Amino acid sequence: MRRKSVLLTIGLILLIVGAASGTLILLLKGEPEFYTSQADEPSAWERGELASALLTRVQDLKNDIRSKPEWGTSFRANDLNSFFRENLSDGDGYATLLPSGFHSPRVSIDGDRIKLGMRYGNGYWSSIVWLEMRAWLVKEDTNVIALELCGMRAGNLSIGCQTMLDSLSEAAHDSNVDVTWYRNGSNPVGLFRFYADQLRPTTQIHTLKIAEGTITVAGRTKLENSTVGGPGTNPIGE
Repeated sequence: MRRKSVLLTIGLILLIVGAASGTLILLLKGEPEFYTSQADEPSAWERGELASALLTRVQDLKNDIRSKPEWGTSFRANDLNSFFRENLSDGDGYATLLPSGFHSPRVSIDGDRIKLGMRYGNGYWSSIVWLEMRAWLVKEDTNVIALELCGMRAGNLSIGCQTMLDSLSEAAHDSNVDVTWYRNGSNPVGLFRFYADQLRPTTQIHTLKIAEGTITVAGRTKLENSTVGGPGTNPIGE
């Protein structure tokens, strides 16, 4: 009887562990709808055109910031996803810029919220790691964008985001952006200060809008021997 009791106990433990492992795998294997959705998916030819146009627009924006008194552009989620499919799939050239093991990012813009997901690993044991966030321009300050992380998941399983915060801070620091983190309830919020090494930045961001599937950014640059705006012009960010 004693032996049977021991075997029964071991069997129950194995059953519980197996059920827990199965549940964990199901949670990790869950894929968010925004990542798998094929709605409004452009053709392969159109996708290539959109990806190339996005690269050109980014380069034009960089040039405009340096050379024009006023600048701005918009990025649609479809444009970004086309670029991701063409250049950031597993093994593609730009994929090396992503954290090790990650590839094939996808983005969705729903109202003022951005969802960004990336696949980690390959094959059956791969999982979609994704986060939901909000971003807005802090109008009481100059060149400061707030980024709130509203949640981070692997599949359907909520996970901690401290590693993500550390990675964001490191990447920002490398790009001359200061970051300060605080808590809004349970959500971490980062204040990203651009052109942090300039006491009075000549380039100022005055618009950041996230809506209707589009991210819009615009600003002004005070060029040498030129005056931006005129009498009665509101300060940047107001």
